Amino acid sequence: MTKSSLLHYSLPLALAFASFTPITSFAHEDDDKAKAAKTAKAAEHHGAGPATVKVEFVPPASPFTAGAETTALIRLSDAKGKPVTVKQLELAHTKKIHLLIIDEGLTDYHHEHPVPTKNAGEYSFVFKPAKGGTYTVFADLLPTATGKQEYARTDVPVAGSAAALDQSAGRLASVDGYKFELTSEGDGTLHVGEATMAKVKVTKPDGQPANNLEPVMGAFAHGVGFPADRSGVVHVHPMGKEPEKASERGGPDLSFHIVPEHAGYMKFYVQVQIDGRDRFAGFGFNVEKAAEVAASPAPAGEATLTPAQKQFLAQYEAVRTALAADDFAAAKKAAAVLAADKTTAAPGAADIAKSGSIKDARDAFKKLSAHAAMVAAQQPGYFVMACPMVPEGTWVQLTKKVENPYMGAAMSSCGAIKK
Repeated sequence: MTKSSLLHYSLPLALAFASFTPITSFAHEDDDKAKAAKTAKAAEHHGAGPATVKVEFVPPASPFTAGAETTALIRLSDAKGKPVTVKQLELAHTKKIHLLIIDEGLTDYHHEHPVPTKNAGEYSFVFKPAKGGTYTVFADLLPTATGKQEYARTDVPVAGSAAALDQSAGRLASVDGYKFELTSEGDGTLHVGEATMAKVKVTKPDGQPANNLEPVMGAFAHGVGFPADRSGVVHVHPMGKEPEKASERGGPDLSFHIVPEHAGYMKFYVQVQIDGRDRFAGFGFNVEKAAEVAASPAPAGEATLTPAQKQFLAQYEAVRTALAADDFAAAKKAAAVLAADKTTAAPGAADIAKSGSIKDARDAFKKLSAHAAMVAAQQPGYFVMACPMVPEGTWVQLTKKVENPYMGAAMSSCGAIKK
């Protein structure tokens, strides 16, 4: 089990008393609809599917209390109320269950990995909340039945004083003498639905670059972000080659691809491991509403799409949709139809139709997409998209909602309208 080291960063705290009332269940009937809506909303991040698994706390013998270490129990169940066991979950970054836990002030973050108990569907972990009030818990899961990442959400009350929400913007953090500095593209402003590359530089206490970051759960770092209302979660890993051996070291630079889903304040934690110990650096920033990007009208005097071009883009959309849904067979079938159409050029279509894997199909799709982008350029109703995680990874789609054909369900929302 991973027990997070709790580290806090220059956030002024205004404390308020939070009363605790013993309960027999942490899911109140009056709140079911609201919680279900928040759970569905939380599942939208980075291509995660809707939650098919329910998470709830087993009521403890005595209340969870700020500052007190307790063995906590959670229960996972499916839509029919049947226990969900570890055999029904797939490994994701070396663990089958990741619990991302945050207090209502966004100052006390835990990343825990519960282990099975003797009771089916029941899991335990050590929980030591630093604050009182309501903690929100996201269970990051990959059910075998769906093959898609999902976030199951619940809340847990803790006796003690709750930290007031502090929405200070801060891009510098210091943890055990290590300095963490976050920068982002352009003027540093983040917008809803727009891909942003956030870079974090880690410096040792002696001022030298921190190139001693150890592998932690299959990566050199983990990034987890929460909006102010804790209605969702962003869980991302740094770009680049992931460690394959425990002896490998990373740093000092970490790059995270972030696509904010909420306007307003976001708290973003970067977790690294140094000398066998977890360090958590917290950053705060504001996310602006999405900038309006309208489809450009066809310039005056230029011809609009010909019937053959419209047919090409329609069949191209069938290929793109299939790849976005990880449907390799459907992508090959749609590409074969496109390749057989002699009325218009379709570079790459034949290669997709003959490909031996979905990876090969996606590689060939880049050539087809480059042609589609030229056909659709300056035409109303078509959007050229790009994903910074895929070199030359542009594509064309009919809506502004990102549906990435290169990443599929793993990160379907990765990308933005190409400026």
